[in-house]
Amino acid sequence: MNRAIHALGAFALAGAGAGMSVAATAGLAVGVHAGPDPLIGAVVLAVVAVSLGYVAAKETRDALRTDGFRVTRTDLGNAAAVAVAAPVTYALSVTVGTGPVVASALVGLCAHLLSETYGAPAYCGSFVGMATPAAGAELGSVAAAGLAAAVAFVAAKRAFNGFGGKLGTTAFVGCLSVAAFGGLAPGTGTVPAPTAAAGLVVAAALAAVATFLVSVRLGHGPVVASAVVGLVAGVVCPPLFAAGEAVAAVAFCASFAGMATPERIPGPGAMLLAGGVAGAVFVGATPYFVGFGGKLGTIAFTACLVTAGALSLGRHVAPVGGDAVTG
Repeated sequence: MNRAIHALGAFALAGAGAGMSVAATAGLAVGVHAGPDPLIGAVVLAVVAVSLGYVAAKETRDALRTDGFRVTRTDLGNAAAVAVAAPVTYALSVTVGTGPVVASALVGLCAHLLSETYGAPAYCGSFVGMATPAAGAELGSVAAAGLAAAVAFVAAKRAFNGFGGKLGTTAFVGCLSVAAFGGLAPGTGTVPAPTAAAGLVVAAALAAVATFLVSVRLGHGPVVASAVVGLVAGVVCPPLFAAGEAVAAVAFCASFAGMATPERIPGPGAMLLAGGVAGAVFVGATPYFVGFGGKLGTIAFTACLVTAGALSLGRHVAPVGGDAVTG
């Protein structure tokens, strides 16, 4: 039973990441009219699938080997923080009118300042609260998604730790759970034009690195780093750029990738790659899951899994290549 709970949490997160990668691939294939050669696209898709699958399988295997699952008092506090932060963020975003990026960043930052212990789960709940009326979200459905995400948060507490975007993916699982019963339905969107898409990828890469540096190098931690980057992006980008809302969203999305630990994404160079991948997935996934809370985090999670998998596979392949060259 203990292993089953661990596995269920791991499978839920891995499945969400895999689904988002498929959606992004479909969006890029259909929406980018001046797309790359089909052979190149097939190679890229193969690399993404193998890299993501490698890490997801490894993490799920580790979850299956973990014994001793029990719900502690801290787990109950974490679950409560997730559940409460979801409707609070939604009310701030929709009722007050701050918008989802600013609302989530504010809730995450304030929660961390009030309690470092429950800052991360509250930040997770804030991602549920980023759900918008475009998906038919209302306070009741967001509260229900928050409760589902709270359960997923506890079930997956030992899976994929250290990967950026895990909190958002947990929130996404909560929204998908409510959507399965008709409580949410995705809106519609279109893939940005190639020039705009390129700008979004660059913005994502820079935001991921900035978050990583504030979190790790400056020592402020992942929640504060991501929330600050999101808050700045949410306030500055909309009036500054023609597609300011999209720039703010992709920067906030990439900030979740920047929450990864150095053990998962080792250094600014690797994080630059992870941010760029997050930007590309963001572009491709634009038509899908519109208005769902946790979508941005799942994009970041997918990017981190792909990047970590590619780096790990590269380390395994490189010595073989070196031996072949040197004889």
